[in-house]
Amino acid sequence: MRSLVVSLIILFFLFGCSSGVTRLGDAAAQNKIYLSEENPVSSVSVSLTDKAKKKAAKNLKFDPKKLQDYIQRALEANSLVDSASEGSLPNLEIQVKDMRVRSNFSAVMWGFMAGSDSIKGDIVLREPDGSEIDRFEVSVSYALGGLAGGQDEARMGWLYEKFAEETMRELTGKKVEE
Repeated sequence: MRSLVVSLIILFFLFGCSSGVTRLGDAAAQNKIYLSEENPVSSVSVSLTDKAKKKAAKNLKFDPKKLQDYIQRALEANSLVDSASEGSLPNLEIQVKDMRVRSNFSAVMWGFMAGSDSIKGDIVLREPDGSEIDRFEVSVSYALGGLAGGQDEARMGWLYEKFAEETMRELTGKKVEE
């Protein structure tokens, strides 16, 4: 019995929450540029791919506007947005490719055994003329549950915040302070 409890605790920590950034190929790494106060973006937008739009109909708790707000606030807090220079600075596009949001009941009752909530999307930096400068994928997941970690706002807030942190870390080349 004791080994079962220890195994469950280990699984809980291994599969509870995760996040990461993926770059495809060496060409993507060569195009990598970093944002700074001297090199900001003029705007941030969030869109959903066709696949994500279909999934959004089943995942009503996912709010692209809230995701955009988290990323916008993170950029503004670091002086990385200059909306007055629109047309002369790059734009940041978040293309959500996939998402999954558990029901509140499943998250509270079953926790990680009900799977995880997740968001996956491409972060695309574009020149004002629309040409692509940089692209990478951010994915985050949250599988914790129970009364404390299973509430909708707690889960979705963590996902949006972690997605914004991973995006910022990759765009600036710096670890985001927690």
